[in-house]
Amino acid sequence: MEQVIEARVSPQKVWEAWERAHQLHGPQQENKGLQSGIQGRSRQLTTGGKKGFRYFILNVVPGKSFSILWKTVFVRLIFTHSVRPTKRGSEISYDVQIKGIFAWPVRWLLGGKIKSNIDLVLKQIVKRLEEN
Repeated sequence: MEQVIEARVSPQKVWEAWERAHQLHGPQQENKGLQSGIQGRSRQLTTGGKKGFRYFILNVVPGKSFSILWKTVFVRLIFTHSVRPTKRGSEISYDVQIKGIFAWPVRWLLGGKIKSNIDLVLKQIVKRLEEN
């Protein structure tokens, strides 16, 4: 499932926004930006004393792309974020892969929700980037 959107900001500005987001969720002791193999923890989904879900950063190509791996017992979700320059600014794309034993049922049950959520997130990101 891939969603693509254009923004009137430079790829560098998009990358910096992703790095700032990771600084909020990544390891607090070191602030080295996005690096492969680093673990983070989502604070957005924190409820009832839980600490959110863990994720791992994979395949970082500085200034261009990176992936986030979230895994549970039988399913892995891989979210690939990429940005590339265009004449008017940049093209931002998010791709989601669902893997594992229960990938097919999860894709069938949640695929539409994931796709619409990614579309909403991309629109919000572009709006915030273009306002600043």
